[in-house]
Amino acid sequence: MCVPDKNLVVIPAYNEQASLPGTIAALQSLPDSFELLVVNDGSTDDTSRLARELAGGSRLPLHVVDLPLNGGIGVAVQTGYLFAAQAGRFRYVIQFDADGQHDAQAILTLVEACEDRHLDLCLGSRFLDARPGVFRSTAFRRAGIRFLAWLIGVLGRTHVTDPTSGFRCAGPRAWRDFAQRYPDDYPEPESLYWCIRNRLRVGEVPVRMFERVGGRSSIRSLRSLYYMVKVTLAIAVDLLRPKEASQP
Repeated sequence: MCVPDKNLVVIPAYNEQASLPGTIAALQSLPDSFELLVVNDGSTDDTSRLARELAGGSRLPLHVVDLPLNGGIGVAVQTGYLFAAQAGRFRYVIQFDADGQHDAQAILTLVEACEDRHLDLCLGSRFLDARPGVFRSTAFRRAGIRFLAWLIGVLGRTHVTDPTSGFRCAGPRAWRDFAQRYPDDYPEPESLYWCIRNRLRVGEVPVRMFERVGGRSSIRSLRSLYYMVKVTLAIAVDLLRPKEASQP
């Protein structure tokens, strides 16, 4: 059986016209084994038009999928996994934010960690980077992240430091399942715990993150509290379900 030698970078984008050019430019330094996919999540600005213009000048193959409505980050990312499944030529699928917060060079680190450590899912953790001045979000969010890391650690007996990280690399065993079922609302900690509960191999590598270039976060003000309650309940419910992961 031929092992796919391409990797796909999925870039969910909702009203990211200000940051998308810089994000795509940064990704051009990746090797030719990578392709890019912008999933326009029902944006009301010029994200779609701009993405297609950028595709014309991209050194790497750049695909654009337009969703008719704003479905949220989970729907956008799952669209990327479905694209990978239908294409049939990708080994790893990397989630990469359009807002300029992620370091394009760290993509290679994530992929190498999956290869060397035989991981099904590798997270880029901002909390493992000890360099001074590294952006680690607000104090309130850091407290929420620590709580979710504790919850997942207790229930899954797996230590993680950045369960909400949207910078992650999924191997075929993980993303093929994600293409079939994926949380549509705040998916990162839920999908991480799903992997742990189903005995997929997960790990983390230190990455540098930056403050967003444009747009605004989907988690703000009172939604932060809703986020914590919703994710906690979702993980608790998932604990009661039977194993669902496909075999290697």
